Amino acid sequence: MQTLKNSVFQLNIRYPLEKLSDPEKLLFVDIETTGLSPDKAVVYLIGCGYIKNGSCRTIQFFADDVNDEEAVLYSFYNFSLKFDTLITYNGNKFDIPFLESRMNRYDMPMNFDNFKGVDIYKRIRPYRALFALPDLKQKTVEGFLDIERDDKKSGSELIKVYAEYSEKPDEFSLNLLLGHNFDDIVGMMKLICMLSYSDAFNEKISAEKAIKNNYKDYNGRIKSELIIEFSFPTPIPKPVSSGFSDCYLMLGGNRGKLRISMYTGYLKYFYPNYMDYYYLPDEDRAVHKSVGAYVDKDHRVQAKASNCYTRKKGVFLPEWAEIVTPVFYENYRDNTMYFELSETIKNDPEVFTRYAAHLMEIIMKET
Repeated sequence: MQTLKNSVFQLNIRYPLEKLSDPEKLLFVDIETTGLSPDKAVVYLIGCGYIKNGSCRTIQFFADDVNDEEAVLYSFYNFSLKFDTLITYNGNKFDIPFLESRMNRYDMPMNFDNFKGVDIYKRIRPYRALFALPDLKQKTVEGFLDIERDDKKSGSELIKVYAEYSEKPDEFSLNLLLGHNFDDIVGMMKLICMLSYSDAFNEKISAEKAIKNNYKDYNGRIKSELIIEFSFPTPIPKPVSSGFSDCYLMLGGNRGKLRISMYTGYLKYFYPNYMDYYYLPDEDRAVHKSVGAYVDKDHRVQAKASNCYTRKKGVFLPEWAEIVTPVFYENYRDNTMYFELSETIKNDPEVFTRYAAHLMEIIMKET
């Protein structure tokens, strides 16, 4: 078994690591295996990246052949005890379960229960529509951030290289194996800034401006939209955008913008407890029975849930949960709800903050 300590180097890590833990308690981990199943494959290389005295460093634990696996696992685990947080890329699904399975094989009394875990892949997966990428493989996401790497082979391609190295060690093959793992580690340390996208959706945003704008649609008709400008604490590394229905989201730096089409006209407010109401066909509205009792019986009928409403003319904004009330609809059982853009709401930045957060959640859910 070999333990290889690489030279100290500097990286421009564009993320406030202290949000995760003490930066010197963070351990970036990537493993290389001879297959995907821990029942049939072994771990032949574990690479780690960490920060010490303000500088980045790496260490790699390498099995010269499969018989060194137990020593590799012990060495890595003992080293990891200096840290409190393990950072991986898809590690919750692959690296950590694989390591624990192989440790159990050797009856090692160790696990990772006392570590905090940060899986970059898991954190960014809900926001994949923002990146417009074919997949979220580590190399693909590195390309999104224009991160370059030296290695030319994938982990699966290196399985054969390792098998040949085990039979006949040579420096060229060793450098291929170590180089790929090294690039994975360094790439992961650079990719930590991708957590900013998750933060933008999960930390409190602050609406700063809401303005009305008129525009022409594809048919040349004049329509109105509301533009909400907001800020969030952690800047994202690259501008992104996405949309759903008549809502469009743009993010860049630590600022965001939402464009939402406004509805002008009549909408319906549906009363609860329709059994307490009459529907007036001539007026196309419902009234409470305490009032409807004075209406001629020929001009009233028992209200149903679908016609127990009053109509209101105004300017409205869509929502997909009762974020702002009262709630209006175009038709009964519609999925899209609306709230009136009243003068009170126009002057309440907290409403727009809640509304903007709601729209961001819906856009990610529906795209």
